[in-house]
Amino acid sequence: MELLCVFFVFNLITCGISLNLDYLDPVKLQTKTSAKVQQEAALNIINKYLSNVQVDINPVMFNDHKDVFALRNINGQLQIRASSGVAAVWGFNHYLKKYCKSQISWQAQRVVIPDPLPDVDEIIVANDRFRYYQNVCTSSYSFVWWKPNSEWPLHIEWMALNGINLALAPVAQEAAWAKIYRRLGMSENDINEHFTGPGFLAWLRMGNVHGWGGPLPKSWHDRQKEIQDQIVDLMFKLGMVPVFPAFNGHVPRAFQTIYPNLTLYSVGTWNKFDTDYCCNLFIDPKEPEFKTIGKMFLKEITASTGTGNIYAVDPFNEIKIEPWSTSLVQETAKSIYSTISEIDKDAVWLLQNWMFVHNPLLWPLKRVQKFLTSVPNGRMLLLDLQSEQWPQFDLYEMYYGQPFIWCMLHNFGGTLGMFGNMQTINRDVYKVRNRVNNTMIGIGITPEGINQNYVVYDLMLESAWRTGPVKDLNEWVGDYAERRYGCNVTATAWRYLLKSVYSFDGLNRIRGKYVITRRPSFTIKPWAWYKSRDLFEAFKLFAFVDSNACDSPGFLHDLVDVTRQGLQYRAEQLYMNLLKDKSSNSLIFNFTIGRFLDTMNDMESILATNTDFTITNWLESAKQIASTTEETYLYELNARNQITLWGPKGEITDYACKQWAEVFHYYYKPRWSRFLQMALDAKLRNETFDEKNAQRVVRYSVEEQFLTVNIDPLPSNDSRIVAVSLYQKWAYVSDVDDLPLNIIKQMSQQDDSEEITPLVTMWTSTTTD
Repeated sequence: MELLCVFFVFNLITCGISLNLDYLDPVKLQTKTSAKVQQEAALNIINKYLSNVQVDINPVMFNDHKDVFALRNINGQLQIRASSGVAAVWGFNHYLKKYCKSQISWQAQRVVIPDPLPDVDEIIVANDRFRYYQNVCTSSYSFVWWKPNSEWPLHIEWMALNGINLALAPVAQEAAWAKIYRRLGMSENDINEHFTGPGFLAWLRMGNVHGWGGPLPKSWHDRQKEIQDQIVDLMFKLGMVPVFPAFNGHVPRAFQTIYPNLTLYSVGTWNKFDTDYCCNLFIDPKEPEFKTIGKMFLKEITASTGTGNIYAVDPFNEIKIEPWSTSLVQETAKSIYSTISEIDKDAVWLLQNWMFVHNPLLWPLKRVQKFLTSVPNGRMLLLDLQSEQWPQFDLYEMYYGQPFIWCMLHNFGGTLGMFGNMQTINRDVYKVRNRVNNTMIGIGITPEGINQNYVVYDLMLESAWRTGPVKDLNEWVGDYAERRYGCNVTATAWRYLLKSVYSFDGLNRIRGKYVITRRPSFTIKPWAWYKSRDLFEAFKLFAFVDSNACDSPGFLHDLVDVTRQGLQYRAEQLYMNLLKDKSSNSLIFNFTIGRFLDTMNDMESILATNTDFTITNWLESAKQIASTTEETYLYELNARNQITLWGPKGEITDYACKQWAEVFHYYYKPRWSRFLQMALDAKLRNETFDEKNAQRVVRYSVEEQFLTVNIDPLPSNDSRIVAVSLYQKWAYVSDVDDLPLNIIKQMSQQDDSEEITPLVTMWTSTTTD
């Protein structure tokens, strides 16, 4: 590591690069609204929990361009002094966590403030300039059905409570584009054929697909505009920096007709989508229309809100433009930067590094360097999107002098399943931050979907203020549980979770596609990174907690989650038995089939006991925003397709799978049952099992039918009763083996005398196996 540090410091110095942060100064970016307005916005949030508090906002408190908050208890009153509104709310949450043993998380909160107030006298200075939040996909996987007056403002409050000062703004992009496309001569038919449905807008915006699940009704645009105006205003009032989108060069197919003399490039096929839905076109960045259209878009989306001066643009996300060349990517970078800077002289381009990670063969080092250095130093901000597993800042020599944010991605598709690499998070972010002459200026969380594994995100967010790693993670998770549950009897259980599911430290791609949530097949190869004994010890300790000891939404959520995880593991063990027993006699094979399906029945039972693990909120939220019968059908189709087939022909089947009770009942269990029954029937007839055609039957009879099947509420019982029963049933199963520990380890550091050769990542796709 020391050699790497010396190498990159030498490289930065010899290239004459000095980090320019004049345009990435939180003191300027977070003070677009007055201290008085920020104080009022902060108090509006804090007063929901505590009235006996005084807040004073003063930008003079910024320390080395970093947020600061100070907490004191004077005469029984909590006094918060802070550099910004978001810092004040962050300080209040720090008080709740550390001094009141409370927690406000995504799906559960427990706030108990003692009277009199606990004493405090503490000053916290943020470690970095920025705390960033969101992935470009989060808007589709988690936020898509949110309403302006309920989920959205509560989530912005959660962001403030965690000190997030830089985040993608919810912007009515398609409403803006619809206006622009009409001005440019596109017909309503052209526009309708271009826009995807709400569940797939993230990939429309990146040029991956068009049309699928659409069109978008006017009511959708109106709602998104309402969200944009409300939420961006709230972000500004709190002193957050909203990141607006900018034009990335992708245009509808109709441009071939509208601009017959315009140089347009074809976009390569994405995830096997056919020509009906893939792909759009890309404007030659040297064409004047590139900048003209880009300026029209920026003016339209910022007209009613103003701007935060930072713009997200991802021109080549998981795609290849033909003809592909270094010249093309250079010219694209120049045109994008020129467009945003001519509209906004203080503009900074925010870029996800995912296009480099996704296909490194398209992005050799020299090409990446020329692309990044086509933009002036400090006018591009990189998101090192998955630093906890695939950090790229060393490979690209600290992004050749451009500043970057160390991000934890963790989750793909909003899938469920307990996992995390907490030791890595607790170590690496501090190491990189403390390097001499590094270009890291922030930390971030960038999940594709939220509402899972909150403990991992809580730890990561604390790295924004901690001066060093948590010394004892066993102690930390015990404290986390006490804040979340209001009891201290689960500390040992959490140590087992830390030792098992949260101990992942490999390079394997974890996508939440476990055996039970995958299309049935006899070629799946389940694996794990922990021993089942540790997981089931945690399961036992959760299941037998005294009912009077822990009685909070957070505990009940986690009880269901741990039970689900235990059954998920058992199902994969029984699947391994299926692979062996399908060669045995039909009686044994049938018996193993029954046990395997029984785990799925039981998973449905435990999931149905908690609404966090049901499909109800997802579907009802989609239907509630519809204003006509046609819209109801359209939105529900989007909601159901995204979490199952993901595309008209199952192009990315199971990528965004959800372990929800009704999905087990109407989807996962029926398709496994149908598949295994056909396998058993073939065995009874002494015929060769045709797996491929069996999957075709499953596709038609179950997967496609799920898009319209009537979903009724499932019976539910008390979570505690069900968890105890299922532990007793599944804790000791004598004829199963632990899953193989097939962990791809990080490569060890090369001998210091060897030349440092950047490693090409193993990624080939973010969405397929």
